[in-house]
Amino acid sequence: DPAFLFQSLCPQMKNQTFHHAFRIVYSGIVRELITDVTIALPSSTHPGPAKEFKNFLALWDTGATHSVITKNVVNAVGLIPTGKATVKGVNSEDIVNTYIVDVGLPNRVLFTNVNVSEGLLQGHYYVIIGMDIIQAGDFSIANANGITTFSYCCPPHKNPIDLLEKSERVNPKRKH
Repeated sequence: DPAFLFQSLCPQMKNQTFHHAFRIVYSGIVRELITDVTIALPSSTHPGPAKEFKNFLALWDTGATHSVITKNVVNAVGLIPTGKATVKGVNSEDIVNTYIVDVGLPNRVLFTNVNVSEGLLQGHYYVIIGMDIIQAGDFSIANANGITTFSYCCPPHKNPIDLLEKSERVNPKRKH
């Protein structure tokens, strides 16, 4: 439940919700959205500000229903499995360990007590940020002037990004 994920993250401030956000501007057009993330033991079992977060590279993957970590993350953070799950990939189906972790995104955007699965990842990243986190907020990719800009915030804003409306405002009117 996305509301559960960020209930402590997005407190009400004078009857307004605080939107936690970040923006990454890449040096050109990119085919993969890779960001720094931090992973720590879950707040549910390790509360307090003194907890240690470990740094990893993450791929943002809208084709992944849930977030994934590698064995390297498990070992570095000292995680203990909380269960098992059946994970279906493009060409495989496996039963893997699951874990509960806190996930820190850029600009101190934090998701607590996230259920993740362990997987083998092919690339230079150790975490996949899946739709379990992505769908909890607004997710935007723009490629203006040959540069990819990726931004994210949670909770989502009340006025959604609408590229059709924006295009209709700037495009010349068609003659029928």
